Amino acid sequence: MQYVAVAAAVAGGIGSYTMGRAQAKLYGAQARQAELQARAQSLRSRAEALNHMRNGVEVLKNVARNMATINARAAAGSIDPFSGSVQNLAMYNMGKGVADFYTTRENRQMAELNGKIIEASGAMQSAQYIAAGSMAKRQGFINMISSFGQAAYMGSQTDAFDFTKTTSPVPTGGYNVSPGYSGHPGSLS
Repeated sequence: MQYVAVAAAVAGGIGSYTMGRAQAKLYGAQARQAELQARAQSLRSRAEALNHMRNGVEVLKNVARNMATINARAAAGSIDPFSGSVQNLAMYNMGKGVADFYTTRENRQMAELNGKIIEASGAMQSAQYIAAGSMAKRQGFINMISSFGQAAYMGSQTDAFDFTKTTSPVPTGGYNVSPGYSGHPGSLS
């Protein structure tokens, strides 16, 4: 029975070590997944930033188109396009256009910063998973050593490791063996 207890403790130690390694692999996979998710979200932020940049270009094109229209209509009516109410209309158009352009530029910058934050967050989460995997692996090793120590202690308490004893683990009682029997079949002396 003592051998079973020692073997069970050793098997438990090996199981702890194996579980620690498996847990470390799981954390490694989660770390890679966190990095990939962060990268995907970062790319979506980059696409959003490019969309804001495209909108900013469209705003500037509209401002230029409106300015050209104002100047052409004023000139067609023999009005000075750079004075009076025509100039006020052009300045109003320019002010609205510039405000819209700056809004799109700020939106683009926020989307880019958001992408960087997402990537940094993913890297941090990945590092946490890697550290947890390392700790799980280390804990599995420590548990294995602890189980081996318990097995050694149990074995020493029950004399399981005392190889100086001459007792045989195989029972010999009940056999009629003559003193001259050598153990080979057909040999009586």
